[in-house]
Amino acid sequence: MLDFNSVPPQAFPVGGDLNQQRDAIRADLLARLESVLMTLLPAGKKRGQKYLVGDVLGSPGDSLEVSLKGETAGLWHDHATGEGGDIFDLIAAHYGLDTQADFARVLEIAGQLVGRATNHPPKRKKAEAPVDELGPATAKWDYLDAAGNLIACVYRYDPAPGRKEFRPWDAKRRKMAPPEPRPLYNQPGIVAAEQVILVEGEKCAQALIEAGIVATTAMHGANAPVDKTDWSPLAGKAVLIWPDRDKPGFGYAEAASQAVLMAGATSCAILLPPDAKSEGWDAADALGEGFDVAGFLATGPRITVQPFDDDQAPSAHFDAADHDESHDSDATVWGTEDALAVSFTRRYQRDWRYRGLGQMADVGWAALAGRGDLGGD
Repeated sequence: MLDFNSVPPQAFPVGGDLNQQRDAIRADLLARLESVLMTLLPAGKKRGQKYLVGDVLGSPGDSLEVSLKGETAGLWHDHATGEGGDIFDLIAAHYGLDTQADFARVLEIAGQLVGRATNHPPKRKKAEAPVDELGPATAKWDYLDAAGNLIACVYRYDPAPGRKEFRPWDAKRRKMAPPEPRPLYNQPGIVAAEQVILVEGEKCAQALIEAGIVATTAMHGANAPVDKTDWSPLAGKAVLIWPDRDKPGFGYAEAASQAVLMAGATSCAILLPPDAKSEGWDAADALGEGFDVAGFLATGPRITVQPFDDDQAPSAHFDAADHDESHDSDATVWGTEDALAVSFTRRYQRDWRYRGLGQMADVGWAALAGRGDLGGD
């Protein structure tokens, strides 16, 4: 990025002498820099001779530093993304503008900031999360690559009771949009792990991570477009999928299982949530209620999935040793659609072999939900 603190005057397009405006506004910005930053990025904080904030959007955190004093005043660097520049670059990045192509607009915004900022820093207010038409963000999760570099952020909003929305921010393109392809969560943690738990959503993944369990999720959980997600970090890993206890969760698990195997996972199994749990029950709920998560991950009932081939539906076997003593827990993994049918037959005492695979997923979830709607065709 250009450093307008040191770049000599240039000829800008017509519409006023932008060189003179730039110099005057830059001087005003630097003269009241702390106040300007508190106006632009109110969630930040002063620490010594630096102003710290989470990112150019103004999220809480300290990965972005702005120098407040001396010859470097106004220069900034984001340790998460590796980006930086001068005060004009920071303003441009905050508003999603290009410093060079949109400099007239950047200068206009900078002038407005100078007018809004006081000569003395305002009394600090409690840091606030980013706000848009959905209201304030209620949670934020960072997606990092294996080296710890920021790829994207996902913001959660709760605009009304019972309603939640998520918005991704692409760090590379610096815009509110999902990256292409969409990354997996917690890639630094995945690198050294042998087994990874795949759940629905960042809340569940983070809850498991904080409990000392290596977990990940696709961006947008059960709504994640499997074909637009980069599953490659799971190559060489044993993947255990923990779906939410609802029909979308089972569908997500089924689609994701094939994706991770195609990406090179050494194995993949889908956990079956306990029958007694409520609809929508998930990993975060389990941890919150003191459920034996370690035991469930180690010995809970599951379907082991094998990849498709040209002539087969997903192959699977149901590990039901703790539910059916007559079942051999070391049974071979079957390779036809009958496998999934037999797995449900063992658990629910019905023969589903003559239903389509999608129908089996439906009736399988119906049984998991305990609704009793497992009648004949």
